Amino acid sequence: MKRRMHRLLRPDGRILIVAMDHTAFMNEPVDGLVRYGKTCRQVVPAGADAFLSPIGSIQNFADDFGAAAVVASVQTESPFLEKAVERALMVGADAVKSMVYPFGEDDSVIRAMRLAADAAAVGLPYIAEPIPGSFARSDLRSPEIIAAGARVAAESGADIIKTFYPGTPEGMRKVVEYAMVPVVVLGGSKKDSVRALYQEVYDAIVLGGASGVAIGNNIWRAQDPGAVTRGLAAIIHEDKSVDEALAIAGELVTA
Repeated sequence: MKRRMHRLLRPDGRILIVAMDHTAFMNEPVDGLVRYGKTCRQVVPAGADAFLSPIGSIQNFADDFGAAAVVASVQTESPFLEKAVERALMVGADAVKSMVYPFGEDDSVIRAMRLAADAAAVGLPYIAEPIPGSFARSDLRSPEIIAAGARVAAESGADIIKTFYPGTPEGMRKVVEYAMVPVVVLGGSKKDSVRALYQEVYDAIVLGGASGVAIGNNIWRAQDPGAVTRGLAAIIHEDKSVDEALAIAGELVTA
């Protein structure tokens, strides 16, 4: 487990995950995901520490992930739960990740406990993505509720939490302090500008104390995924300012 955690979190305790598991549920092709392997090859040398991918993509693009870690995005509904960890190990994943819906009406927390136990039994880190209530419950997005949802997921056995940025560095600190395990911020929908993306990441990590980000849309929908990734890596691992990160990203990235 410790060796695999070191594959995920760098010596500074932070991580930049490129989330590419959207192919398991999106209803249309997107260029950056159609060129899945090329996108991977662009972002690895730019500073991507890990990928979040479905089992099929892990199988098909193993060579393109390079030295980066790979997190298998898995389902926990029956019958998938019973084979989730075994399947992740078979494709060489460094961790597993699943959705959890604290304060919702389903049994996802109980299923998370089972997945966490199965993963721990073989030394595989488990990343939980708690979405309080459900994606439809936008009313459950206060810092306090996000923090509570993160703690519920951590108590289920998660080694890392992937959850919402609560909107301010102060709110982020509430989540980080209560979560008990490292917190990674999910990127969400495409931002209006790269500057807006970098500002949120800077606020969440440098000011708010989060351990990293899992960015999808804002990388593989970009004109130059590698350039966006370079700037993100500079903020995450070097505490660079937003302006410095934009300069590092280069001319193809507009502020």
